[in-house]
Amino acid sequence: MSVASADLKIEKMQCIGKQSSTDKVEVTTTITIHNHHDDNAKHIQLVVLFPPTSRVVETNPSAIIGPSHIDQIGDTRPVHGYVIFTHFCELKVGKNAEVSVRTEMLKTYIDKPISAFVFGGFPDADASNNFKASFISLI
Repeated sequence: MSVASADLKIEKMQCIGKQSSTDKVEVTTTITIHNHHDDNAKHIQLVVLFPPTSRVVETNPSAIIGPSHIDQIGDTRPVHGYVIFTHFCELKVGKNAEVSVRTEMLKTYIDKPISAFVFGGFPDADASNNFKASFISLI
């Protein structure tokens, strides 16, 4: 008897920050997802969580952005706590997919990590590798 399963994992996560003003940093987060084995992964979702004061500027591919609220930092533009990439690909066994998200945040929060969790529509043979957190490297 065979059971459909896929072993999704976050293979690589990199967060690169560049100073965009005296108090803000623009961060580009790139995440590589890998399907280690058994069956093609379908209905993949990737949730990415950000430190306080983060504002999503751009995602590739498009993603759900939320929650959107006005922070108490003197700026009237909304800040965001997470993005969710939903059903962005079918990932064949042994293949990778890459997503990216560009955010802007106050410099005082760049010592906090960005975290991500991936899952799909099939049971995951090893869920221990579905999560990764990465600290921001300034260039």
